[in-house]
Amino acid sequence: MWKRLAVAALLMILGSASGSVLAAPAGSDPGPDVDARVYIFRGDLGIFFSTGMDYLAAELNQRGLNAGVYPWENWKALADDAIAYYRAHPHARIMLAGHSRGGDGLVAMSWRLHDAHVPVALAVAVDPTRVVGKIPPNVERFINLYQSNNMLGGGAAQPTRAFHGTYATVNLAERIEMTHVTIDKAPALHQAIIPKFIEAARYHSPPPGSRIGIEYRVPAGAPIEVWDSGMQVSASADDTADTVGRRYGVPAWVVAQLNKVSAEEHIAAGRTLIVPRMAYAPGTGTGDPALADAFVSVLLSGIKPDPAPLPEGVTEVSEKTEP
Repeated sequence: MWKRLAVAALLMILGSASGSVLAAPAGSDPGPDVDARVYIFRGDLGIFFSTGMDYLAAELNQRGLNAGVYPWENWKALADDAIAYYRAHPHARIMLAGHSRGGDGLVAMSWRLHDAHVPVALAVAVDPTRVVGKIPPNVERFINLYQSNNMLGGGAAQPTRAFHGTYATVNLAERIEMTHVTIDKAPALHQAIIPKFIEAARYHSPPPGSRIGIEYRVPAGAPIEVWDSGMQVSASADDTADTVGRRYGVPAWVVAQLNKVSAEEHIAAGRTLIVPRMAYAPGTGTGDPALADAFVSVLLSGIKPDPAPLPEGVTEVSEKTEP
């Protein structure tokens, strides 16, 4: 109970800190009981090249989510497992993640869940291949982390026209310290996406409106930030990408990219602009990262560990490597 009160109190503080509050929507129930399953896929030869997915599963399990890691080829059996679990527990939150072919597999699994009318609370693809499918409308939140100059991966999954969730694709081509076989292990990416899983487990789908899909390229040397979607704002007199960025607590480079303006260009007053936003954590709109960190800390404190069992009939390691 005290954790629910702490979350409520923190959201009230954040609401007074900014006129643009990006916190849990009205009607959300951030209670202590969390029923979530996370299916995480390795790519081809994943026991060698997708070990970052094993780390991610361990990190999520330590925070109380029920996460398991599997070969991507098992996506059909895992989809059937998720369908059966959701039908037995209709309030469960089903989440997916995958690296390389595992990113392709999670999209395929999402479609199978779509046909069974099972929602996906969150899907995170890490450098899927260029043949990755389109994102079905049952996915509430989708995040694509990839490198456009990567020939082994390089896939930027796109939503279908019927998709109405939050969508962000983050191009990390400028990060030369990453490759297709190391991107899944990058600590900065794990730190950015773990709170997304916690939020998706704790809260209902993001509020409607402000679900503008965004695609951006992180510059070399810039901190990696993973926003969930974009929102529309109006430019003030004498605005530039820098002034807009400072107003909404985001870097000038992402304002410039999303609105196709130069860094020093003066923006006409009243022009509609897109700025990135977080679905729940108040990174955008407060200008104070410490408040966002406090929000995530409260989320993490309310979940107790519960290791994830393997679904029946699914082996943890597969020697199969062909597509």
